[in-house]
Amino acid sequence: MLYATILNALAGAVTGSVFKVRVLWVLLGLIAVESAILALAQGSIAGLWALANVIGIEGGYLAGIFARSLLERVERSRASARTRP
Repeated sequence: MLYATILNALAGAVTGSVFKVRVLWVLLGLIAVESAILALAQGSIAGLWALANVIGIEGGYLAGIFARSLLERVERSRASARTRP
């Protein structure tokens, strides 16, 4: 299940760097389905892994937003440095 949490965090980072918040809602819905399947398969431990998956995707989403804003600032500063005589 650790692999699923890592993949969810990576999916959140990609989503945060490219898409808007609406896509995050779709991913959270997929995690709800994933958690329901996990609850049927493994029982009581499923709640903790579901929480870890949600935290992973939310953290990844915030990291993606931060990375996108950082890259945009770097590009903006490079463009302004090139246009000065």
